[in-house]
Amino acid sequence: MSASANTPLKVLLISNHRRFKIGFRALPWAREMARRGHDVDILCHANTERFKTHIEQCDGFRIIENPDMLVGALRQGWDPYCSQKRKAFLFRENKQYDIIHCLDTRLAVIWPAIAYGRAKGIPIVSDWIDWWGRGGLIKERRPWWYQGLFGAIETWFEEHYRADLDGLTTISHALRDRGVKLGCDPDRCMVIHGGADMDVFANVPSKEDAKKELQVDADTPIVCFSGLDVLIDLPLAIKAFDHIIDQVPEARLLLVGPTAELARQLAPNDRTLTRILALGPVPHADLPKHLAAADVFLMPYTDKQSNWGRWPNKVGDYMSVGRPVVSNAIGEVKWLMGEYDIGLLADETPESMGDALLQLLNDPDRCETMGREGRRVAEEVFAWDKMIVNLEQWYYDILEREKEVR
Repeated sequence: MSASANTPLKVLLISNHRRFKIGFRALPWAREMARRGHDVDILCHANTERFKTHIEQCDGFRIIENPDMLVGALRQGWDPYCSQKRKAFLFRENKQYDIIHCLDTRLAVIWPAIAYGRAKGIPIVSDWIDWWGRGGLIKERRPWWYQGLFGAIETWFEEHYRADLDGLTTISHALRDRGVKLGCDPDRCMVIHGGADMDVFANVPSKEDAKKELQVDADTPIVCFSGLDVLIDLPLAIKAFDHIIDQVPEARLLLVGPTAELARQLAPNDRTLTRILALGPVPHADLPKHLAAADVFLMPYTDKQSNWGRWPNKVGDYMSVGRPVVSNAIGEVKWLMGEYDIGLLADETPESMGDALLQLLNDPDRCETMGREGRRVAEEVFAWDKMIVNLEQWYYDILEREKEVR
């Protein structure tokens, strides 16, 4: 089945994430596509359910939580049982989608997509958001024994299917280039960076109110680092903060996501530890009221393969809050901060990053200017309602190409 431009589409997004983690890509894509008149379903892993499929009716789209026999972080697309449940669900509903978008290529994503898509003649495309194998995140996020036993399997699934599908979206230019080297048609590849969730960040509290919520004085300088589960650069952030304490002893480091226990493990001394405010994980909807307390965001992005292919989703939050960012000239961050004056790039050392923090903390006017630019860029460039237009057009282009081929 094909669809011409402006025709409402039926789109299936198949995620390898659990329900609580789909807010970074699948959920905003579905929400914005639905607002534009399209019919979208998301298949994701249930947080804990092992046997029943749960369907959540949202405003114009559905979230279908598939059961999984694995537990916790293992529920990320590796369960053959989940793969079979998804396949059975799709054939039972027998819905004729226009396009299937695999938001990963792990077995519980790609196998049901291929089984159903090929049977129904539906184009299948994939999304690539992390450089995982071949020296990527697997080295950061898995123990040595796991890398030895399963590293080759993970890399195989990450790479094997890309060129056999009908198109590729990536979160970074590095992953697009990697896809092309694997045989993907460059004309069927598109980079879609992480977006800014302006639904959540539509109304950001004042800095004064946010600091009051934290029970700190309004004039207390706050440096903030946030992160959910990719915390590979947190140690550098803490060391950079430690570097400024002698000159700004009243400063505080706000950690949104990392726990107090992790802060105790990483703090180089008690002096630094006593200046850390670790909130632990917070609901996505509560991020604005916590992040708004920041004067400057600290976002280390060191020169490693795991960072070459990633996009720091948190930077959309930082821009939305309207505060400057201190980071490093690596991968997509180098591109972003070269395009827009939203912060400072520093060398990958505590001293250089600390010095950049001091430059901004000592120059409130510059912070204000960069913060305003960040908010503008979030609203006008990275807001999902702006970015989804490119994805929508790409879908139409893929369908038109498939029509020509057939």
